[in-house]
Amino acid sequence: MNYDNADLVAKLHTMSELLSDVKKAVALRSQESDLALTEQVITESVQLGQQLNQRRKELEIDLATLELQTGVSVSTLKRLFKDPDQVKFGTVLSVADALGVKLCAAV
Repeated sequence: MNYDNADLVAKLHTMSELLSDVKKAVALRSQESDLALTEQVITESVQLGQQLNQRRKELEIDLATLELQTGVSVSTLKRLFKDPDQVKFGTVLSVADALGVKLCAAV
């Protein structure tokens, strides 16, 4: 393929514009993702319990089934959903994992 300099410059310019568009799209997606994460920040333990219970309901998992999946008693699950501070942290992690909720510390 023989290209003259004008063709090469035009193609490079087009590729540069396309890359610029991709960079803008990635930056916008990153901003949207950051905003979504900010909206999901939990500031109180009661919110965590409510979120876990909401997730359980969305998945249509009853307490007895969740008890079998996690080994955590129904009474402890109820306490956890009401106020996670009332149960061991390992229990909270087990239930969150079973429900597919990823927990991470705020920085």
